[in-house]
Amino acid sequence: MRTAVALVACMWFGFAANATHLIGGELFYTSLGNDEYEVTLKMYRDCDPANNVNGTGFDADVQIAAYDESGQFVTSQFFTLSSSTFIPIVLNNPCQTPPEGTCVEEGSYTGTFFLPAGAGAYTLSYQRCCRPPMVTNLDNSPLQGLTCTVEIPDASVTGENSSPRFSAFPPISLCIGQPLAFSSGATDPEGDQLEYDFFAPYVGGDDLGNIIPNPPAPPPFTSVVWATGYSVNNMIDAAPPLEIDPLTGFVTLTPTLQGFFTVGVRVKEFRNGVQLSEVVRDFRFDVVPCVQTVLSSIADQGASTLCSGLTIQFENNSQNSTSYHWDFGVPGTNTDTSAEAEPSFTFPEAGTYNVTLIANPGWICADTNVSSFSLSPPVTVSFVSPPITCFDEQPITLSAVGSFTNAASVVWDLGTGSAADVDQHVTHPSFPTNGTHSVHVTATENGCTDDFTGDVIIYPRPVPLFSADTAGCIPLLTQFTNSSSAWTAMSNSWDFGDGGSSTDVQPIHTYTTEGFHTVSLTISTDSGCIASETLVLQNLVQVWPQPIASFVVNPPVADLLHPIVHVQDISSSAYHWDFTVEGQHYDTTSFDHNFNDAGWYTITLVAVSGLGCMDSTSRPVFVGDHFFFAPTAFTPDGDGLNEVWLPRVKGARKYQLDVFDRWGQSVFSTTDPDQGWDAKDYPIGLYSYKAWISEWGPLEKEYNGSIMLVR
Repeated sequence: MRTAVALVACMWFGFAANATHLIGGELFYTSLGNDEYEVTLKMYRDCDPANNVNGTGFDADVQIAAYDESGQFVTSQFFTLSSSTFIPIVLNNPCQTPPEGTCVEEGSYTGTFFLPAGAGAYTLSYQRCCRPPMVTNLDNSPLQGLTCTVEIPDASVTGENSSPRFSAFPPISLCIGQPLAFSSGATDPEGDQLEYDFFAPYVGGDDLGNIIPNPPAPPPFTSVVWATGYSVNNMIDAAPPLEIDPLTGFVTLTPTLQGFFTVGVRVKEFRNGVQLSEVVRDFRFDVVPCVQTVLSSIADQGASTLCSGLTIQFENNSQNSTSYHWDFGVPGTNTDTSAEAEPSFTFPEAGTYNVTLIANPGWICADTNVSSFSLSPPVTVSFVSPPITCFDEQPITLSAVGSFTNAASVVWDLGTGSAADVDQHVTHPSFPTNGTHSVHVTATENGCTDDFTGDVIIYPRPVPLFSADTAGCIPLLTQFTNSSSAWTAMSNSWDFGDGGSSTDVQPIHTYTTEGFHTVSLTISTDSGCIASETLVLQNLVQVWPQPIASFVVNPPVADLLHPIVHVQDISSSAYHWDFTVEGQHYDTTSFDHNFNDAGWYTITLVAVSGLGCMDSTSRPVFVGDHFFFAPTAFTPDGDGLNEVWLPRVKGARKYQLDVFDRWGQSVFSTTDPDQGWDAKDYPIGLYSYKAWISEWGPLEKEYNGSIMLVR
């Protein structure tokens, strides 16, 4: 194959000079109405690197020209490559395979033409060089290109029309000496009558500077130049020869010579007996020596499927085969078979099965493979972690659950826990400390293993603890100190032993009844270790009674002639007494007190119990009557004796004293019973006085008399 050289021409696309890669092509159209047609060009290239040594691909763009009935150029359109697809290599003999590298690719170009009706029929053409130089049935000097063409009838005469289009691409590779039968049939959108025959492909372009004619040439077109001995009636060496059914397009032959053969099949379209259009498929048969090597092979059972269950998706690694027969080896049945290439099968039970695969059953080249598959249901194991458990509620119970039977081996790893169990499917561990403990369980059966790790959480029970002031007097205000502890939130319920209660954390309670009181605290948790604990402290609080201070005074009313009263304690629950009378204290339960003067007096008692509880009370005492004595003379002579005239007065609530000279003039006046007259600067002689006294009671009295002042 000559070397491909890149050229740029016609200012609209590039191509490869001496591009010897074309196998064939075909051109057809679909009416879109209103004189518009969708035109499709399909090109086929040899993508076998041994033949297409330059790796020449499809042109990015193609030019398709339209000519009228007289062969005059009307218009042309450039179509862009829209898709490309590799055509599978299919043989009708599954015992044979073509040589490696055989490759054909289809490229598709689609666009639209506007071709007005009434101007006669139109011919579309596309031309491109070159076919490969090794085509057996063509004269390859010079290299020949190809022409794809189709005729569009005048819609004003025939009505709108869409051309027929071929269905499946014919086989690419033909095994030498092997019969071949295939359908080269086409379909027509309007359901027009179709007829088939062989047709000499058209040549188009050449390798002498006209690789891609611009524009493509008009009709009439020239047929390919056949090599010696070949013609449209003998396009390939075959016995029986190449034949086609004119009504179905079914093609049969048995090739007898290795080589590459260009072939043309035409389909003609008739409506009411009138031919409207025809489409020519230009393609190539590659007659090759096929290798008859069929190998049956089942992919080995992977380790991941040993314990994946009873359903197996089989992988078929057979070579050069197209049909299969599987026997899955289930004893006692003949329905455990499949003709699928890679079937899925569910076995009835665990075990080992011999699976048989026959590649190309019924053929001479059939091959058989037997593989052993061991199956077991997957083992799964877990346990349900118990709710948080109180420490003293151990041991707990852990049950292994999952997909396994009683025959499975179940092993527990309890970490710091321990349990002496016979049945390892259920264990009863205890853990020495509070907290989260990791537990691991493993189940093994039929060589399949699964494991699971979960947590066991142990919390301590709540611990009630409290203290309080333990003794006092009524009313005793007691502060309780709650030192209880728990790992989760807790509630508190207090019983203070006197009928009182509280739900406070640190309550304050007032005791109003004497005696010993037993206090209890119940703490409860509603999460974690769910429990209630009670602490009872017997006779925790001692409430002493308040003493009742009381006493009697006899007599409660005294006078200056009898100023002594007797005081007698009648308190209850008192251990110490403190009486206060006129600022004087008595610490005895009975005493006499002598009042020095008349008036209202208060006797106060503070009674104290043994724990320092105190009570106090007071009683009034009245001392009545009064005394008045006035001296008749005094000697204010400076000798220090009898210097002041001072009457003696007791029992005066109010007092008024006035001294007068002989002329009735006041020389001294006072309201203080303790203030006397010193007569300073007054002459000796006789003086008179008047004293007015108001007792503490209702009595008032006046005293009059005379005084002799002597020096």
